[in-house]
Amino acid sequence: MRFETFAFLPPLSPQQVEAQANHILTQGHLPTIEFAENPSSADFYWRSWPIQPGRINSLTGKPEPLTAAHLTNQLEACARRHPYAFIRLSAYDPKTRQTTLSFITKTPQEGQ
Repeated sequence: MRFETFAFLPPLSPQQVEAQANHILTQGHLPTIEFAENPSSADFYWRSWPIQPGRINSLTGKPEPLTAAHLTNQLEACARRHPYAFIRLSAYDPKTRQTTLSFITKTPQEGQ
């Protein structure tokens, strides 16, 4: 099956996924993590994984901005919770109101 932006490439390494997550954040796009166990080319609706906020700043009481490392940790948490699902990372640009980047980060673990 071929999906999204990097479908023609071999699977991305964790370092490459983190670099893409960093790019999403530095561009000011909103990251989303989605998963589906049986996606098809006609299936446009994937389930959303809630991205938990980072550490809370003790002075302001607000969460610190997302980092690429925190985003990759959230991808791993989704993969642990849903080992038989495809997991993708997408970037939404609020200025143009479009998805600018979307790619599969994890494929299902077979035989477990």
